Amino acid sequence: MTLKLNKRKAQIIDEMITHWEQEALINPEQGETLRKSYHVASFDWKLLAVYSFWIAIACFVLSVLLLIADDYLMSLLAKLINTPASVLTVLTALTSIGLYYLGVKRRLKYPLKTVSNEAIFFFGVLLTAVSVGFFSKTAIAEHWRESLFIAIPTVIYLILGIRLKSVLIWLFGLLAAGIYLLSETAYLSGNHYQFFGMNIPLQFACFGLFVIGLSLLFPKLSPLKPLTEATRFAGLLYFFTSLWLLTIFGNYHSLHEWSQIKQIELWSWTILALICSAAAIVIGIKNNDVLSRSFGIIYTLIVLYTEYIEYFWGEIHKALFFAILALSFWVIGTKAEKLWQLGK
Repeated sequence: MTLKLNKRKAQIIDEMITHWEQEALINPEQGETLRKSYHVASFDWKLLAVYSFWIAIACFVLSVLLLIADDYLMSLLAKLINTPASVLTVLTALTSIGLYYLGVKRRLKYPLKTVSNEAIFFFGVLLTAVSVGFFSKTAIAEHWRESLFIAIPTVIYLILGIRLKSVLIWLFGLLAAGIYLLSETAYLSGNHYQFFGMNIPLQFACFGLFVIGLSLLFPKLSPLKPLTEATRFAGLLYFFTSLWLLTIFGNYHSLHEWSQIKQIELWSWTILALICSAAAIVIGIKNNDVLSRSFGIIYTLIVLYTEYIEYFWGEIHKALFFAILALSFWVIGTKAEKLWQLGK
């Protein structure tokens, strides 16, 4: 059975075999045998499968969010089906359990089909949210506050993510945890923009730090060890995205107050974001940590380009504005190309 590789990987292996032949580590016959053990795939079907499943998932997520967010549609759907919300809650809950079970069985039978296996788990996640949506329309829960209906699936996703060792379910749990944080703090603060002096981006930055700290404990706990990288990724995404938003909006409690200030007054948040990004790059280089290094580099560029647009969009001629932008990207591309060639 020959191994299917994309063009880039096949080129690297071919260069390695050629180098071994030149160094007399293997003879030409062995080199030819090794070259026949793989071939270049004409098309990356795995990548197409990943993209297809993610597009399908994104469409389903959008569909369900729009459905759940619309009380009229939820009530209309219940009337059209002519079934009490309590019965629909049970039916969708049982269906979601069935999908989780099917995902586990299929993963045992086809362990290499990771994309489609996780996609089945996703539909379980989807129906869990739908089930909670129907439950919110029952007589039992009609007076509960909204944040509780986010807390329920959050707990379910986090538990199932650990029990089923599913990165996808766990990530949805962390996403739902962030939404629950937003909903709960809004309720406790009376729907104001700030909670304990922190606006929404600052709250999420603190939450991101908490998740990153949590991920550092995971390698020591065997049930959580497989979820370490996914948790750290979610924490870094929460933290750096929130820091970037703080460089734009600051820690103001209303849009009206923010609109009265000049962008230069938010310089301290920009400095903080750049320091954190630089720290992530240094940590990534010292520990050979690709994830931290990538986040540091990406968000350094995002923050710098955001500041450039904010300060110079209305200050210099548009032709010069885009010329400087083009030149900067050219320099970045040139440096990146050199680094890539060094790593070949």
